[in-house]
Amino acid sequence: MIYLFSDKAYEGVVHLPLFEIVFDPTSIDLEGFDAIIFTSKNSVKALEQKSASWKEKEAYAIGEGTASFIQRCGGNLVFTCKDSYGDTFAKTLIPLLHNKRVLFPRAKEVVSSLFEILQVNHIDIEKRIVYETKCKHYPLSEAPPKNSKLIFSSPSTVRCFLENFTWDESYHAIAIGEKTASALPLHVKVLTSKTQSIEHCIALAKAL
Repeated sequence: MIYLFSDKAYEGVVHLPLFEIVFDPTSIDLEGFDAIIFTSKNSVKALEQKSASWKEKEAYAIGEGTASFIQRCGGNLVFTCKDSYGDTFAKTLIPLLHNKRVLFPRAKEVVSSLFEILQVNHIDIEKRIVYETKCKHYPLSEAPPKNSKLIFSSPSTVRCFLENFTWDESYHAIAIGEKTASALPLHVKVLTSKTQSIEHCIALAKAL
């Protein structure tokens, strides 16, 4: 049996949402900012709830999923980083954000050093926490059965899984990327998808 831990269901797998997104209702004055860095669709959703003025700013996105969501919302997408790792994204942005005032709307907990990399490279950047990931809680009876293939779509899904259930040595772990894989306990054997997409993770799980 294949279990998918993400905020979106996919056909052919068991969907078990392990967390919920809580948005910060505090308003943000975007006056004076030239550009906004988006590292997730949730950051876009957070600004969309606050004001439509974010669409006037240059949007820099990590990954195709975030980029396409920005476009669907009517944002001014000017750059998409094909690599979905925050540190790589930051290094790519350094020459693009020179002489710009930049906003980085982010989650309460982040795994990359994007902000620090840009700041040390003299980018005029300001960060704001706009949402938080909170674990849902399930009874032990909801634990995946032995030999299940478990797809983790983010480090948060790893954290929330381990808050709910005990790891069974018969489980097969599939991680969407290296950051997610590194969040799993050291004793867990994990396959990491070469492409950071749920579809590729599901294909990998089915091939096991």
